[in-house]
Amino acid sequence: MLIRILVFLCALIFLVEAGYFWAHRTKMYFAAPLRHPARLKTASQTWALLLLVLAVLTIAAAITLNLALVFASLILGCLAELLVAITVSVLLLH
Repeated sequence: MLIRILVFLCALIFLVEAGYFWAHRTKMYFAAPLRHPARLKTASQTWALLLLVLAVLTIAAAITLNLALVFASLILGCLAELLVAITVSVLLLH
């Protein structure tokens, strides 16, 4: 039961992040006074959709409690979060 709750919380985090990226397609991240590169809109849309798909996968994993699906969704989530951080950092610092 605890695993199901934790996996649902992970899916909620993915949904919140997807919403943040979708809402900030044209706005600046973190209210930073930097310019908004054109490539950032594409990256925001891409990451929003990817995190949304990942959230759906994670919700399916929480409902079924299939261990392979749980592990796959958590590992893919960790990799996606790492790539999100790298992408946003590179786009904002260049």
